[in-house]
Amino acid sequence: MTGFRALTFDVGNTLLRCDPPPAEIYAAALGRHGRPVTAAEVEPVFAAAWTELQTRTPPGVDRYGALPGGERMWWGAFLREVLARLDHEADWRPLLDDLWAAFARPEVWRLYPEVRPTLEAARRRGLRLGVISNWDRRLPEILGHLGLTGCFDTITVSAIEGLEKPAPAIFERTLARLGVAARQAVHIGDSPLEDYRGAEGVGMTALLVDRSEDFACDGYRTVSRLDQALELL
Repeated sequence: MTGFRALTFDVGNTLLRCDPPPAEIYAAALGRHGRPVTAAEVEPVFAAAWTELQTRTPPGVDRYGALPGGERMWWGAFLREVLARLDHEADWRPLLDDLWAAFARPEVWRLYPEVRPTLEAARRRGLRLGVISNWDRRLPEILGHLGLTGCFDTITVSAIEGLEKPAPAIFERTLARLGVAARQAVHIGDSPLEDYRGAEGVGMTALLVDRSEDFACDGYRTVSRLDQALELL
């Protein structure tokens, strides 16, 4: 893999993770608003609700624009799905306020240890760097609190763009902002559909971050850490 001028990155589970995990944050908030539940109870329900909400908009369509009220109402619908599956009595409105504030706190987001050295090494090589993320409008502020904003030449956020990966246009807009052709760029992310196939669909080279080796036998070009990506370039 040679001749590349730019790298673009997914964010969640690629550059950073939530710590404590979302199930723990939800369990704590649910206990404040009703009967106590454990993270072990919440985790499978959270995953099932996420899958359900994902099916309500086609791939590439901005989920947050699909409901009146935008991002907060999408998360409200997600929360109501969680409450229904848990048969929990909490009022979803104050609970949503609680959780919205919790996930906006910078201290709940942790960079993977190799992220900052990888970005600095890529910069030293003269590579252009960008973010392409399916996230709500709070992402730039989160990246700013983590000291990452200045690492990137452009940050493309689905809720701001009005479309999501794997839609070709979200990749093409980012490439235009970076001033590079698709064949000159590598996209790195953790989703086989949104990141890998989305990037390849516009002619970019794709790398799948597979920290748990879930896709080792599925034919994807994978790395288990971001710094391995630079070794391949």
